[in-house]
Amino acid sequence: MRGPLLSGALGSPATLGRVCSLVRDRSPIVVLSALWLAETLASELEVLALVEDDKRSAAQRALRRARKAGHRLDIVVAAAEVPLAPVSVGAVVLDSLVDIEDQAAARDLIVALLPALKRDAVVISLDATKSPPLEARVSEIFLASSLAKIAQARPREGALVTTGFAPHPAVCAARFAALGSEQ
Repeated sequence: MRGPLLSGALGSPATLGRVCSLVRDRSPIVVLSALWLAETLASELEVLALVEDDKRSAAQRALRRARKAGHRLDIVVAAAEVPLAPVSVGAVVLDSLVDIEDQAAARDLIVALLPALKRDAVVISLDATKSPPLEARVSEIFLASSLAKIAQARPREGALVTTGFAPHPAVCAARFAALGSEQ
């Protein structure tokens, strides 16, 4: 499996192979925003892509290609408005968490996903970076989001795969109770 030509280190067989090994037994798999990644992973796995409304026509093209190739890809447009059922998602894959400049916004994105995660679910961020401060920033976002068993791997130079697992349900309940009291 290989990503599109311009996907760089993130689309390398080593990186995508690592992601597949992490999510293979954790369905359903949700890919946020990255159509190229959802389409590529769908060549081996069943994937649900959540994309923004401005990617509607690209999503339609990706869906046609996937259907023609017999791949298991579903796409939902308007990701911000699509609620995921509680405790229903086995894996979430994000592309380029380092590109979100506001760390609090990145943290809030992951925290908003916590109720949808199954108990053994994994959250993965794929980032193209060689910068140790940016690598640390991604792990800080995962830690601030209450994810457990956080790890980072570099399957290829320039590719960073950060993983974190769903926290214990009691941690999620405490986290949301604290958020409710802050407002």
